[in-house]
Amino acid sequence: MMTSSPTAALPSPSASPAGSLSFRGLWLFSPRQDALLLLVPLTFTLLTWIAATLLAPPVSGSANRMAIWTAQYLLGNGTHVVLTFLLFAVHRDVLRAEPRQPLQILLGSLGMLGVGALLFALYYVDSTGYAYVVGVLFNVFGLHHILSQCKGFWALHTLRGSQAGLAAPVPLERRLQLLFVPVMLTLVLVRLFFVAESSLPGDTPYLDIHQGTPLPHGALAVLLLVWLGYFGLLFRTLLRSGAASGPKVLYLLTVAVATGLTLVAPAWGNVMLPGLHGLEYYLLSARMMEPREGDPPSRVSRAWVWPLMVLSMLPLLALGVVHLVIAGPAHGTVSAAATDLKSHVVLRGLTTLSLGVVLAHYFADALIYRFRLPSIRRVMMRRLGFSS
Repeated sequence: MMTSSPTAALPSPSASPAGSLSFRGLWLFSPRQDALLLLVPLTFTLLTWIAATLLAPPVSGSANRMAIWTAQYLLGNGTHVVLTFLLFAVHRDVLRAEPRQPLQILLGSLGMLGVGALLFALYYVDSTGYAYVVGVLFNVFGLHHILSQCKGFWALHTLRGSQAGLAAPVPLERRLQLLFVPVMLTLVLVRLFFVAESSLPGDTPYLDIHQGTPLPHGALAVLLLVWLGYFGLLFRTLLRSGAASGPKVLYLLTVAVATGLTLVAPAWGNVMLPGLHGLEYYLLSARMMEPREGDPPSRVSRAWVWPLMVLSMLPLLALGVVHLVIAGPAHGTVSAAATDLKSHVVLRGLTTLSLGVVLAHYFADALIYRFRLPSIRRVMMRRLGFSS
């Protein structure tokens, strides 16, 4: 944790006027890492969008799909899922933070791998139904997972501010934080599944599972109005409640841009928001795998954390490269094999196995981040460097 020594020339955070932003000692990781976390997905999305708009329509679509693939496999949205299990291997205290947790994670993960096996069977029974089930399953649960992590980062920024002497959040900020996941999840899912992607006659929703177009493109205005009202009230609350954490405001501003972009242009929101999520998980995992004072002896030193993370993600990256070489990046969350290889059992098995790992990751994370349980909170806060 970064700390700063008191200086007579600098007022304390609590003494700063309302509307001011404080930065010293409030970064979650470091000024450089926090800045890169926010700037990389935003800049990458912006640059690839500019490139796509300058290209002819067939090529511009490929540029978007390549950007989505990059967010999935390089920025980490699809590859970070193995890091949860690497963390268990490196630091058993995370796995055993609560007495029943190891058994729950084992049974739940096996159950999720079983779901992957069912998906494997479904593909050969009804490949169209498989595509629809996978599209719904991973967009709904994946988006909930992404938004929940954003809420968690919000909470970590608040905790960092509290440790640095900032005033506690006002009740309205806490209420808005509780509403964040259900409100944003509802807005984005309605946009993806029920609102026409554009105003062109006959256009379908971004995620088309033959549900028709329940809502016209004009319904987007209502969704944006709710989005604007939520974030407008949030930033007004943050800036009027006294000295605010600058890193927290910048982070929430980035989340606002990512969710707003997903509403306006889902194809590009599907680059920025997942890219942000993957990079967040990289930094969280690296922080938690660092050795702490009092840890039992381990062969994993600080210098080996990032190499181990990269090595653990290489199989999923390799699978992504195979799909990219065979058929190009897919539109959505799951790559598609070329037509002449769809019957290839090994490739299909590896793909559905990876889906099972993703679901197991969702399940395991839902358990290990139950901060309402004192034993889990104590272990995870220590691993994150917020307590001794």
